[in-house]
Amino acid sequence: MIKIELLVANGEVTVVAEGEKVTFRSIDDALAYVRKIATDVDCIRNSWYIRVPLVRILDTLAYASTAKSRSVKETLVNYLRERGLSETNVRVIEPTLQALNLVNNGEFTDDALRIGELYRMGMLSECASLMMKLAQGNCALRGLLSKYRPGDPDSLRQLGLRRRDEVNYTMQLLDFMISGGLLGCIDSLREFLNGKCTTPLCQCCTSYAAYFILSRIPMAKLMDYLNLPNPGYTPVISGREVALVHPGSGDRVAVVGKVAEFNQVNYAPALRALVDSIEQELRRGGMDRAILIIPFTVNYNGCGVGKVYVATYLNGVFTYAEIHEPREFVNPGFK
Repeated sequence: MIKIELLVANGEVTVVAEGEKVTFRSIDDALAYVRKIATDVDCIRNSWYIRVPLVRILDTLAYASTAKSRSVKETLVNYLRERGLSETNVRVIEPTLQALNLVNNGEFTDDALRIGELYRMGMLSECASLMMKLAQGNCALRGLLSKYRPGDPDSLRQLGLRRRDEVNYTMQLLDFMISGGLLGCIDSLREFLNGKCTTPLCQCCTSYAAYFILSRIPMAKLMDYLNLPNPGYTPVISGREVALVHPGSGDRVAVVGKVAEFNQVNYAPALRALVDSIEQELRRGGMDRAILIIPFTVNYNGCGVGKVYVATYLNGVFTYAEIHEPREFVNPGFK
């Protein structure tokens, strides 16, 4: 058993564990460090707090990356003053940054400053990737990521989030990380799912669209058609790869996403050719199970009508294939 002591003096907290001393300026940082030692897991924090929109978080980090001081409070005060905002906002911005593992011992971490640099340079994909990596260090946020259905506020309320701003800001953050920083994909997918006359989805949005749609397909249906042994499979996205994963066994089912556009009203032959080409890729790769998700548009006299093709592939055979209307994947919170 590890003996842990907390010593408080002169506004600082010192954690003593196994004869080693580490001093923190914040009690929250000290407690986070103690939790990490006590549980011996890779989670640094176990609670979630957000009262700041995503753009404010990124703008704050961009400002911090060019500031002379790494002190969080000093930097935040200067940031707010220069923008004519109340300094009392420090009380909500700082704990939000702490929850994202961007602050340590009262100072911005190297990763926090790196995110700010990436945001200033317009490198949103790299920015989102680093934020996703840091998010894994917060057990509460990791849980939200694993059970959140993109664009669905009710999935967050079911996990205990109650405040309207908390739900909205968490959705902004999660969608940003899940989409790989492609903020335009969220609006583009919203238009695709809700619009009667829509524009084709960008190829760069393929992974986000596939993950979004997969999160709304009943798992019971997929279990039957893919012969999955156990319940509990959940959609997972990592970079541009999407999969259906069982958290216990680690068993993975690959998800193949494609975005297509057909200019012929009779799009069936072109869609069939696309599916056949994917099937050949699966065979060459020796893949025995997969899920196909193809959001596509059909040009009707200059108006793009959206459709979604979903299929399951098992041991060289498509066990299920259906074309869905986009609205089937819409929930009230995403409209």
